[in-house]
Amino acid sequence: MSDFERFSAKNAAMSRAWEMDSVEKKKEKKGHHSSEPVSGICDKCKKEAMVKSYRFRQTDRTDGAASFGSVVKHLCPECAPKDKRNENAPPPPTDRQVKNLLRGALRKLR
Repeated sequence: MSDFERFSAKNAAMSRAWEMDSVEKKKEKKGHHSSEPVSGICDKCKKEAMVKSYRFRQTDRTDGAASFGSVVKHLCPECAPKDKRNENAPPPPTDRQVKNLLRGALRKLR
């Protein structure tokens, strides 16, 4: 048996094993976790409160090897990450500002 045949046989066997594992995992897989708050203990402040699940990326280095993955943490509203999109948003325009904008647009159309 040549090296090429041995390599392709090994590759095919690994592919079959991977496919069998993925079929079993799909059967075991349940639906997504709900984002509804439940009563529990916050992972950050260790207080008992209504907590929600949040996903975080985590990287570790051990003995020169790096590993990364996602971790689910249950956090209370005080410890939960704040929404950055709404933090820097400008305030909505007032009625007077809207009126002036429309008047300027009408002038440019004429």
